[in-house]
Amino acid sequence: MQVPHQPLQQPTAPSVGSATNRQPAPLPGPTLFRGGRLFDGTTFLAATDLLTTEDGQIAALGNGLELAAGTQLVELHGRWLLPGLVDCHVHFREPGLEYKEGYATGSSGALHGGVTTVCEIQNNPPLMSRPEVLLAKLQNLRGISRVDYAPYGSLVESSLPHLAELGMLCPAVKVFLGGSTGSGGIGSEENMRRWFSAAAAAGLKVVAHCEDDALMEAASAAIADDPQRNTRHDLHRTVAAEVQSIRDAIRVAIEVGLDLHIFHVSTVEGAQLVANAAAAGHPISCSTGTQYLLVTAEMAHAAKQNRFKVNPSIKSAENRSGLGKMVMEGRISVIGTDHAPHPLAHKDRPYKKAPSGFPSIDLLLPMIFAAADFNQSDPSPFLHAVTAGPAREFLLAGKGCLEVGADADLVVVDPNIRRVVDERALLSRSGWSPFHGFELRGFPQIVFLRGMKVFENGAVVGEPHGQPLFA
Repeated sequence: MQVPHQPLQQPTAPSVGSATNRQPAPLPGPTLFRGGRLFDGTTFLAATDLLTTEDGQIAALGNGLELAAGTQLVELHGRWLLPGLVDCHVHFREPGLEYKEGYATGSSGALHGGVTTVCEIQNNPPLMSRPEVLLAKLQNLRGISRVDYAPYGSLVESSLPHLAELGMLCPAVKVFLGGSTGSGGIGSEENMRRWFSAAAAAGLKVVAHCEDDALMEAASAAIADDPQRNTRHDLHRTVAAEVQSIRDAIRVAIEVGLDLHIFHVSTVEGAQLVANAAAAGHPISCSTGTQYLLVTAEMAHAAKQNRFKVNPSIKSAENRSGLGKMVMEGRISVIGTDHAPHPLAHKDRPYKKAPSGFPSIDLLLPMIFAAADFNQSDPSPFLHAVTAGPAREFLLAGKGCLEVGADADLVVVDPNIRRVVDERALLSRSGWSPFHGFELRGFPQIVFLRGMKVFENGAVVGEPHGQPLFA
């Protein structure tokens, strides 16, 4: 069902990472999931049953699996059983800006969206530019996070001497090629070449925010005196700014032999540049965001309180449809939310003073179903892009799949149940959502992390036992 251009009435009711590196967690005991439709991260299986081990891994898939003594039973009654979703792009802002979001609330919101693993970017001080800072963060989040976590390192000037050590603690390092909320851009092609070369020498993947500062400044200057246009975010952060930055990043990455992943691509032209480089055999990839698959620039501009203001900006309806087609065709195999919450009072400032970003992780699974529906697609390629796709891209061992030996990160969902989004029922800190009032389907009913029930009927269950995947 196509998402509406106007909100509905408010409802009345609401890798490298290895298991051997993780701290002991409570043993869930074996569980048999019986009579479901199983999606393994790529395709739907003929098997209808799944059995977990006593320590939270997948033991068997099949039909008519035996219910042994001491094994818990979950009757699926035809509901879908999915791998726990992997959100490869979130900002939980801890430490430093917990009043906007922290791991306690952010990971609770993740479970509400069916997410059991997050890759997180710290774009506020302290940046993850030194191994001791990142290691402290990994350890401090134990007992706080309700999902497994793999924060990225920061690719900045001060991190260059430490990249090899950082690479032992994270799936990739993040760089901003253009300035965004709280983060300056890379500054020059000379810097980009030095930084990319250093990362390549250390054997690291780089994830990049690609927008060209000079082109954005020129676009803003061109509309500065036009009150009808100068509050349109897409006219400041333009198609050209993204495409040129992606083109430059790919060129330099190929020259220095870098494994490059470009985050939140919002344009078909930019995504096609990536697809062309990948087809030529280069380790170049990209992801898009749910917002670019569901919302248009016109919808974003019409929304109240700058709610859909985000970097890169949301683009045209043609880009929305084109990006969805690329997901369907497998040319984009990763989707992330870019969950970046701010208090609503901050969003309700005049356009130029309102920060970019909004909460979104709470709704990842239903937004994935909405994207599939909008594109009149089987949901498989969209589900793949939030399960096996990101797990493979970022070497998250045992995540994003239903296979023997993988972590029993599982989501039980009835895809036929529809609900109107009520922002008051969401669990991340902000307490608001730009998707408030949208009718969506496929809200998670039960979520398991390594075999332990952690979410049921809209609420978290038990104590946090999320673990770092790289420490």
